[in-house]
Amino acid sequence: MRRLLKLLLLVPLGWLVVAGTPSAGASYGGGSGGTSPNGIWALSWWRGNPDGAGPYTGSPAGGVDLCSWHDVGSTVSELGRALSEASLPESFWTVPRSGGHPGIWGVLQWATTRSAKSRGGDHFDLVACPSAGELPATGGEVEADFPRARPPGSPPVYLFAFFDTVADPPANALPPVVKRAFDETRLPPPRIYTSPDRIGAVKEATVVNLPTWLWIDPAIWHGYVARARAGAVVATVWAYPTGLSWLAAWDFTSPSSDPERGVSLGPERLDRACPGPGVAYSPGSAPGGTGVCTVTFSEPTFGTRRPLEAEVSWSVFWAVSDVAGVVGGEGRYKTVLTSSSDPLRVMQVESIITAG
Repeated sequence: MRRLLKLLLLVPLGWLVVAGTPSAGASYGGGSGGTSPNGIWALSWWRGNPDGAGPYTGSPAGGVDLCSWHDVGSTVSELGRALSEASLPESFWTVPRSGGHPGIWGVLQWATTRSAKSRGGDHFDLVACPSAGELPATGGEVEADFPRARPPGSPPVYLFAFFDTVADPPANALPPVVKRAFDETRLPPPRIYTSPDRIGAVKEATVVNLPTWLWIDPAIWHGYVARARAGAVVATVWAYPTGLSWLAAWDFTSPSSDPERGVSLGPERLDRACPGPGVAYSPGSAPGGTGVCTVTFSEPTFGTRRPLEAEVSWSVFWAVSDVAGVVGGEGRYKTVLTSSSDPLRVMQVESIITAG
């Protein structure tokens, strides 16, 4: 099955398969793997976070426990190369002489048996989970007998390997249960705030040629997840806000179109992108502060209110599995927009500058 995230792996030394019987050299892995930026934790959707490659910096606000699936290839060697990047402890790479954890030897025996039955498209998945309770039991297509992996600078990774024999659904023919799960996320529209938000007794107003602060309620700025089930198929959909756009437009082309018969005429177009929800204004705050989003209107609305729209972009992802959580696929669903608008009047007012 095709997976959204792929492991880009270094080729380790010491990997041998002789007459169908796997063996592991001491130089293979050794618990020192995992420093690559392409390691399994760097690409994992940590607690449902699909932000891409990079070191683990903590789970996002509102994150959820979701395992990250990685298609590592159809051969035993490819599975081994993936394991070399997973920061498994030194003891995992030492073939046991008597008792103890079966380590790489046991995993390779399992993988060799599975690979011998491979058909076209069958492959190994290596799955990283944020908690041990999400691991399925070892048996059949599942090998979950791994010690905890401890990537540098991150919490432990709980791994299992899965021999995947089920093809991903095509992007244009996802099962209807994915749409049902998406509908359950109920992504909220933004609530708009501005400062100034009134001029004297005039509500929903700001001033021309003055920085106007724009923000939305930050309480919605987090991940949303929902699940739905249809028979033996479980769909999970999760969404994260990725950006915010502010939109407005007006154009008085002649004095007769100006409700106040003004002479300062011209189009006003606002299309301002902000990476986050913005910051609420407080006295003494600087317009250039971190996370602050402001706009300076150059033309008034001549006494009329015009819609100011806030539009949040959400990246939405899907995963399907069986009820045990081990068979399925995942990918990007689509980009979704939620929006709302409030009326805004941009006023031109008299001002007096006095010396302090």
